[in-house]
Amino acid sequence: MSAAPTVRAVIARHCRELLADPLLHGDPTLRDIAAQCHQPLRVLLVGNVSTGKSTLLNALIAGPLAATAFEETTSSVTWYHGPELTDPVLPDPGHRSVTTDFPLAGRVMLGDSPGLNTLSDNPRETLRMLGGSDLTGAAAAFVCVLVGGRVDQWAEGLEELAAFSAGPFDLVGNIVAVMAKVDEVDEAVEDIERRVSGDTTATFRFAAVNQLMAAAARTGAVDDRIVATLDRLRRLPVLHGRSAPAWDRLAEEVGTSLPPGHLKALEQAVGAPAWLPALIAATAGMTTTGAVAEQFERMSRIRSLEAVLSDLADDSDLFTSTAAVLRLRRLAARLKPRPAALVRARLADLTATMHTSGLHRRAAARLVRHTDVGSGLTEHEREAAQALLRWPDAEADGGASPSPASPPSPSPSPASSPSPSPDTSAADGDTADRTTAAEVDAGAVLARWTAYEADPFRDSRSREVAALVIETARHRLRTTTRQEES
Repeated sequence: MSAAPTVRAVIARHCRELLADPLLHGDPTLRDIAAQCHQPLRVLLVGNVSTGKSTLLNALIAGPLAATAFEETTSSVTWYHGPELTDPVLPDPGHRSVTTDFPLAGRVMLGDSPGLNTLSDNPRETLRMLGGSDLTGAAAAFVCVLVGGRVDQWAEGLEELAAFSAGPFDLVGNIVAVMAKVDEVDEAVEDIERRVSGDTTATFRFAAVNQLMAAAARTGAVDDRIVATLDRLRRLPVLHGRSAPAWDRLAEEVGTSLPPGHLKALEQAVGAPAWLPALIAATAGMTTTGAVAEQFERMSRIRSLEAVLSDLADDSDLFTSTAAVLRLRRLAARLKPRPAALVRARLADLTATMHTSGLHRRAAARLVRHTDVGSGLTEHEREAAQALLRWPDAEADGGASPSPASPPSPSPSPASSPSPSPDTSAADGDTADRTTAAEVDAGAVLARWTAYEADPFRDSRSREVAALVIETARHRLRTTTRQEES
């Protein structure tokens, strides 16, 4: 039996059929939605000028392709994608595409956007991709680059973006807050996360990254000069304390014992000297650029961000379908009555099928995994619920869950917990170790989550998710019984 089509594929088919109608022939939004549904997850990097956004992008794509400087360098949206996409359709004729291979190529398309805090016209191109504009939804996920260990200046924008991108399903995690330039913040990463999570009501994922170290490790900037400089600094008593001196003080300490440019190369690769003591200790005994570059990459925490992006890519059907439905609704709102009626009829047909109920369950699984839904239950009980909610056969026979008319609203609970230690995390989205529905005791899940739902102090969101888990567990039991009887 062939696998059921993804919701994205169903939406793309509807768009192609709409484009065949003379009233909508050649519509650029429909054309792009159809293309988006067949592309990797579109993720847009957003931030102010000089936050290190393009440097972070260079680290993610493992190459110095995005221009970087202290002034405004990005003037249009540029999409970076793997070589499997040839001449991809882009959201706007003014956008550019760059083909390059990178760790997440094939799973995500990364968009670099103009900075927002400038008087030029460039921010308009970014704002069109955000809430309430003609290209809203053309990116299904966002990486918001913040600096200074603060989110207060972005709090309102994050909340508006969350509201615009929530869509008909209960999304968790399509907004990633990245605290960049963490080498400049005199605060532990865990403390930054706790404070940032209380500054906004928006639900987002969180990662802290030293993008200079990450880019240096992945673009070949960790060379023999840096290895020699670290070896020389290792012998300085001033670097064996709790805090590192400023770079000019270090220049005085090394004097002429290093060739010109060596210390500057390290400064450009590390940023502020706060992380130097830990870097020097971590690279003790290393004499090759490859080994030192590996330490740069681990300490930069770029892998934590890639783990979050990998997790989003695991649910690309959910995020892309949500964005596509939002775009179709907005398209219908601005079309003339007759073509608008055609689009609305397709939306009604789509939401009336069993496909969207599967998206609700997957969204509920993300709530269980990344928020406080299910708090008080054991980790095994929560994992079992996620496995059932992601069970493909739950859609068979129209069986599982009613789609909530008004999806529950997630409360703030950033999902990842970065630490200042070197990043050794595997991809958070790696499904290899996840519990599968076949391994789940559906009866135990039914009993435990029924008791959970019955608690009168549960909020409405938790009760709605519990109802989805309960109905799916019942359907699993019915399916198992039928299989045993046959």
